Amino acid sequence: MTCQPPLNEPAAYILRLPPRPPAPPVNLDAYVHDPGSPVLDRAAARGQGSVGSAIAVGDLVQPADATTRQRVTAVDHHTGQITITGDEPRTLAGVGVEVVSHAEHPPVPDDLLEGITLEQARTRITEIASDYGRYPQYTKSYFAGWVFGRVVADIHWRNDPAAPVDFPAGQRVLVRPDNRPVYGASSPHTLTAYCTRGTRPGIPTAVLPHQIHLER
Repeated sequence: MTCQPPLNEPAAYILRLPPRPPAPPVNLDAYVHDPGSPVLDRAAARGQGSVGSAIAVGDLVQPADATTRQRVTAVDHHTGQITITGDEPRTLAGVGVEVVSHAEHPPVPDDLLEGITLEQARTRITEIASDYGRYPQYTKSYFAGWVFGRVVADIHWRNDPAAPVDFPAGQRVLVRPDNRPVYGASSPHTLTAYCTRGTRPGIPTAVLPHQIHLER
């Protein structure tokens, strides 16, 4: 069967698929942590959509077998175990708790990368990208090929002038200059810059080459 574009839509249309049914709940007794992956709390491991969270040091959690909330002091991404405070610190599986609130960190200043070396910048961006260890897939090796760039003029979210500014003019940023596709968008050619603004960890953002000049 060949899909045809709906009437009054351009040929390069986006196929609209029906919403997927919710994923079936996960049996936590049978849940197995994938070594090296984010450590999930109970709600996230059950597969409840946007409910739940990966766990990081400093998070406030509610253990399933306790009535008091406790603070996370260590996370082992290899075993999926965490250590929490209490009358006595104890270690348990991440799926044994639910995250009540995330660890708080000071806002990232726009001049974060001024006056430091490229190696220092990669280290600092790694901390932010991983949300201070919450997402271990972001490592220094992930940013190994990134270089410094300087923002030419304000870059708004999705290049919409009415949207918030992701990159202010003059900001020094970390850039991946190899024109790899981002989220499937391979044309036109783009750079990938790391945006550190926002309440959640920054994200890799595709920008046009004329928007950021690479430092040589």
